[in-house]
Amino acid sequence: MPSLKRLLSLLAAVVFTSAALAFALREADFARLWHTLGSGRHWVLLPFLALLTLFYLSNAARWRLLLRPFGDFGIRRLLPSMSIGFAANNLLPFRVGELIRVYLSARDLGQARSGLLMTLVLERMLDLSAILGIYAVALAMLPQAPALMRTGMWVAALAIAGIGIGLLTFAISPRRVNRLWCMIAAGMPESAQARGEAYLAQLARALTPLLVPSSLSMLAAQSVGRWLLAAGLAWLSLYAYGDAIAPELAMVVIGVTALAVSLPSVPGFVGPIQAAFVFALTPFGIARETALAASILFLLGHWVPVTLAGALMLASRHESLRRLGREASASE
Repeated sequence: MPSLKRLLSLLAAVVFTSAALAFALREADFARLWHTLGSGRHWVLLPFLALLTLFYLSNAARWRLLLRPFGDFGIRRLLPSMSIGFAANNLLPFRVGELIRVYLSARDLGQARSGLLMTLVLERMLDLSAILGIYAVALAMLPQAPALMRTGMWVAALAIAGIGIGLLTFAISPRRVNRLWCMIAAGMPESAQARGEAYLAQLARALTPLLVPSSLSMLAAQSVGRWLLAAGLAWLSLYAYGDAIAPELAMVVIGVTALAVSLPSVPGFVGPIQAAFVFALTPFGIARETALAASILFLLGHWVPVTLAGALMLASRHESLRRLGREASASE
């Protein structure tokens, strides 16, 4: 029987997805949308797939660097679990793909799940900082941006500063964080206290690359470069159905899209991506139907090849996605 927490999470995902789709599709001219989809520059799929490949290879290269405190693992060893995890996120609810990625990589690399999970926490923080930074820079280059987006720029700048200070403080002085945890967990069961201490120890280990200037610079460059590639994917999606847009506008689209897909939604991110494209583009004079068409290409251009690649990796291992999902969730 599903737990109450999972049922509530599923309900939140359905509600948010429905609201996002309602926002994206309201006032849309479906006849014009259909015509736009049929008359696009579909040859952009070739450079789109090339950029998409670089996008995911860059993620594997960065993960390899994040895993250095735990061992030196080649990209070829990391790609299978990463690909299967991303495909699982497209097919299964509750972002189970992240747990599957940790579960499989721990098994493949002979590492503790807690340590690998902490590298994913750091990966998310790096992504968030890079996305917010790109979003803030792009809005600074768009003087005609709406006031709401400009407010978001300052919030993004403050968030980046907070994330950076928090991570560096923990990396430099993990003992202070441990003492804070002991104070917070004083009234908890001993098992919960011990689990928290173990995760903090693994996080401190995962953060050690941040203390090496060359590693920190490489991680920052890889993170920013990865999301600039994503902005390139957004640019191509829009160019398929309209005029070439300014690169900074594509960067804004990626910033809004990354925020939208981080919220609860059904597998595949249908709805949030459409709402993000419409929200980010229509204030700049781009027709709702053009934004929707671009969002569909962006969504399918990711979903189909990523899911197919994960399915092929899964088939080569003779694994069942449903079984992996159960085992990974049970080990949560």
